[in-house]
Order: sequence, then C-alpha cells, then structure tokens
Amino acid sequence: MASSDYLLPTVAQCESLTNDQCRQIQDILDPQGIRANKDWEISHQYDLIRLYMTMKSFNQIEHAMKKKMDCSYKTYNNRFRGWLFPTNQAEREQMIVGLYAAVSNQPNPAPVVIPPPQNRILLPIRSSPPQQASQVPVNLFPHPQQHLVSESSQQRNSISTVSTFSSGFSVATTNSSASSVSQYAAPPRPQLQPPPQPQVRPPQPPKHDPNLGLWNDILRVIPCRQNHSLLMWYETFPRCSVCGFSQWHALMLHAGSDSSRTFLNAMRQLKDLIKHDFAGNYPVHFLMSAGVGMDYFIHLDQQCNIGGQNVFGQNPLHVLNPRNLGDQLIGFLEYFNTRDPLPGVLLSQRDIYCVTPLQTLLQQPLEGHMYHRVLKTFPCALISLRSLDTSGRCVMVMMNNASLKIKRESTKDWEKIQNGITVTESFLAEAKSQSGSVQDYGFHDIARGARGTPWYNISYQCRICNQTCDPINTHTISYLDQIACAWDYGRDCNAADRFGMTPAHLLVTNPRCNSDGSSEKASDTAALFRKLLPHNYPNLREALHVLDPEGNSLIFNIATRGFDEILEYALALEDPSRRPSMVNACSKKPKGKSSSKEWSVLEAVIEKIAELDERLRYAHLTMSDSTVRRLCEESNRLKRCKHILIAAGAQMNPSITTRYKICD
Repeated sequence: MASSDYLLPTVAQCESLTNDQCRQIQDILDPQGIRANKDWEISHQYDLIRLYMTMKSFNQIEHAMKKKMDCSYKTYNNRFRGWLFPTNQAEREQMIVGLYAAVSNQPNPAPVVIPPPQNRILLPIRSSPPQQASQVPVNLFPHPQQHLVSESSQQRNSISTVSTFSSGFSVATTNSSASSVSQYAAPPRPQLQPPPQPQVRPPQPPKHDPNLGLWNDILRVIPCRQNHSLLMWYETFPRCSVCGFSQWHALMLHAGSDSSRTFLNAMRQLKDLIKHDFAGNYPVHFLMSAGVGMDYFIHLDQQCNIGGQNVFGQNPLHVLNPRNLGDQLIGFLEYFNTRDPLPGVLLSQRDIYCVTPLQTLLQQPLEGHMYHRVLKTFPCALISLRSLDTSGRCVMVMMNNASLKIKRESTKDWEKIQNGITVTESFLAEAKSQSGSVQDYGFHDIARGARGTPWYNISYQCRICNQTCDPINTHTISYLDQIACAWDYGRDCNAADRFGMTPAHLLVTNPRCNSDGSSEKASDTAALFRKLLPHNYPNLREALHVLDPEGNSLIFNIATRGFDEILEYALALEDPSRRPSMVNACSKKPKGKSSSKEWSVLEAVIEKIAELDERLRYAHLTMSDSTVRRLCEESNRLKRCKHILIAAGAQMNPSITTRYKICD
C-alpha cells in the first residue's frame, strides 16, 4: 500500500473484493446513477475498482491493465473522476477506508467518517493541448443531480477536460451483537449528507433590446429589430436571418427556468442545429449572461464547443452574470486564469470599448467578501483597474453608474456595488502604497511624437529605461527604439488614455516628425505599426478591433489616411472569416456631410479620393510642385487602399448583418 495508515485495507483484502462488493462501492458513491461514462468498459470496471482500492497510482493501474485495455493513465484518472472517486491521495485514502468498511462484513470498532473532500474540478470552457489537465478548485455542488462531463474531442475549440463531483458521506458500521440476525446483517447503507446549499436566486426572464442589439443589458448581438425574448427552445422557429438567433440561444437564455436535467436533455434534442449566431456568440455567451449555476456550464460542455471573442470583442467572461455561482465564482475564474496555451489572456482581454472582464464583473452585485477575492484572482488586476475605456471612464465611474442603474430595481444590490467601490478603492490605495506611483510614459506618448527628456541640449534621456540617448549608447531617440523599450519594460499596448485613444489609433491619426524636422513617411509609420503590433502578440485581436472615442474602427482610420501598407498588414493579422466585418464597419459621418448618418469604410475612402482629385485639378496653378507631388502620392495610396478593401469584401452600403457577421 502507498500509505502507512493502519485503517487502510491491505492489498490482499482489496484484491479479494467480490464483484457484488465493487457494485456496492459504485452505489455508495453514486446512489442515483448519475456518474459520467458509467457504461465505459463495463466488463473491466470491477477490476479497476479493486486496483483503485489498493491505492495504486494511475501509472500503475495503466501497467496492470495493459493486457486488457489500451488506455493511458490520464484516461484512468479522468474515468475515476467521472465515476465520483477522489483522485487526490489524502482524499482517496479517507474514501477507501470508509468504502471498505461499508462493504466488508467485518465489524469495525469505531465509526469511520469520510468528510467531503475539498474537490477540484475542471471547468469545460476552452480546449487545451493533449497534456496533463490542470485542475481548478470549485466548491461542492449542492445536489448530485447532474450528469458529469465526459471527454470530448481535442479540436481547437473543443474541450479536453472532465469535471468531477463529490458528495460528503458518513460511513459507519456497527459492532456485532449476541443476536444472530445482527451478526450476519449487512452494514447500514451510508447516508448522503450534502454540504449546505447556496441560496439560489429565482430566475429572471431574459431581456432583449433588438434596437441596440443587447441581451440582458450586457451581451452584444447584431441589432435585428425583432424581439426574441419570448421565443422558447421547445417551439420550433427558423433561425433569425439578421442576427442568427436560434433555439440553442433560447435554451441558454431560459436555462434558469428549467432543471439541469431538463437542460441537458434539451441540448441533446437540439444537437444538430447550428449553435453560434452571426456575431460569433456561442451558447456559452448566452448562458453566461443568464445567471445560472455551475452545473449548467458543466452540462454545456458535454454537447458543444466553446467559442472565443465575438465580433464586439466580448469573450464569455465579459458577459458573466454570477448571481447563482456563489463562492464557486472564484474557481470558475481560476480555470480561465490557468488555461493554456496563454494563461490569463481570457481574464485580461478588452472588448471593442477597451473594457476588461474584471471591469464588467465588478459592476455586478457581489457579496461583501467576494469583491476582494475577485480582485486577488484576476492576473494583472492593477492594470485592469487603472485602465480607462474609450469614453475615458475609470472602473469606479463604471461601478457607480451600474449601481445607480440597478438602484431602481434593488436597493440591496445598489449597496453591494457601492461596497465594492470602497473595496476596490482600498485595493488600489494599498497597491499604490506598496509600489509607489505608476510610470505613465509609454506607447501613447511615443505615438504622439514624444522624444524623451532633453539632456543638456545635446541628447535625450529615455523616460522608460532612463538611459541617455547619445552617439555612444545604441539606444537612440527614434520612435522604433522607444517602442522596443516600452515592450521590454511591460508598458500596456492596448489601454485607452484619458481621451479614449489607444496607441494603435494614435499611431495612424497623429502626424509625427523625424529628428531632422521632416514629416514622417508612410513607410516609416508602417514600420512603427509593425513594431507596435507584432505577429506573435497574444492580445492582437483586441488591438485590431477597438474603437476610438468617435466610434471609428482602426481599419477606418488606417484606410481613410491612405496607409495602404498598414491596411494590408492589419488585415493579414486577422482570421479570414473576420476580415469582411473589419472592412465593412460603419462610422458616424462628420457634420456637414450628406444626410445619411453613417458611412462605410469604402464610401469614406472613395469620398477622400474624390476630394483629392478635385484639389489636384487646379493644384498646378496654386500650389508648389512639392505639394502637388505629395497630394498625388496621397491620392495613389488611397486608391491602393480602395482596391485592398474591395478585395477583402468591402461594400459601399453593407447591410447590418454584413457589418458584424463573422460566422455563417
């Protein structure tokens, strides 16, 4: 045996367990028959249980079963979790002692109590490469009335982890008595003692604003001007031709009104229907916004893949409503924090308005102790808390606005968010006292043309690394060197400044001069852009899609200024399925333009070309040759941008669906 615990049965005792005793062990752990994969290799299950009871490692189990089954130790580990067997050594020892006492006919001098293990489960949200699965601590579920997650395919957006469930049991045997009846009676069946149930808040009906394109005031969809909130999953209806709403999404939004078993059965019925909408929202986006408990998310993994960011930059955590997660929220977040291949990215991604999942979650009414725990869970929480959105609002303003909005419905929830503001302010103050003032100089200043601090009128001192830029030092005052230095020192590349501008937007909208006073060439700007947003940047997508304060996309600002080289590079960075939405994004027209309120990127570029051609008609009469050459070059670059846009699928007057569609 692996342990010296004298209460553990011997190897011989475990190997002598009968098939009936092994079946009793299954019934003790799973009295309602809800375990996952319960029919897997059914002829070998009792042999596996005997090996489990001997405390053999899963590598040893793999070796012992090699002649009968061709499975890896990971598969055995996952199967035992699915069958509700603890896999942690300490928890496993406690469980084995109690299980053996329960199924053996030998009297036990004292009751053996098996406390509920501090279980660790894997949340089925994103795929991971075929390696040892990481585990996330989540509190026990209140009732073991859910099917558990099985292994599924390991494709890019599939799930390769399994979830476990464990209940607390009190297992005891009685001493033998003088009575022959009691002497040969089977030991009493252990009684299920579930942990305290978290208070489940009643479900709220889903809210759909078809004009703004919002579900439950948080999930962004394509505005279709048709209210889908009354559509039910069990009533057959065609997929919306504008936004792509389907029965899958109706099921997710109304999930809180159904039991978890009904929810699972419904997903099985709908398995052949398309699961995503046109904006790239997958079922998990809709379920996140519905405010349901953890068991629903576990069931969801059994039936479908999980998507990433939608066309509005929202990943599932952006739209999380934690109303019925309770303390399990922390384990839920920890899974996303540790998932591969890029740990922490999902928790730090910004949407098109530069809002992070932490900023949206803090706007939800949480219990008093939860705000501080949430802040401790998020990676780089300080960066997120100090970041502004594209309107220049800080997280405190966002939280206060959310509390005022919810005050009309619930004073208690208003008080919770106000308490959260106090906790967040204290968190920031404590961080400031420990780390000192925040160094602000970075990408924004460089994009605006800053050169650093003058040094005796002959050189500059870099305000990032404090090196002197002189002929001896290889660190020059060039913008390229400054951007490289900002990357080396961890400056935030995607944050919005107090004006709501990101470095990428500033780089293409703000003219800069070279060190000799000449204007920066378009090719130089392209070199800076490639340095600012390299191919291997993990948060590349959010940088490409974030809007400026006027609501203009980055592609709009690039194309209308004739940066054809940057336009080609930026489009190549994104997946082909998302490029049409990038080139068909529409913006508000400036005042004084035609009566139409919006114009497309292609329309704006064509109008710019027409304006330049009109100026060039009489340029030779009123302008210098150098000015004429500059205007001609600008016109040619705009025309190249036009051809690039058309090749990517740009339209003059794209429909509302074409503007946002990234999935068929």
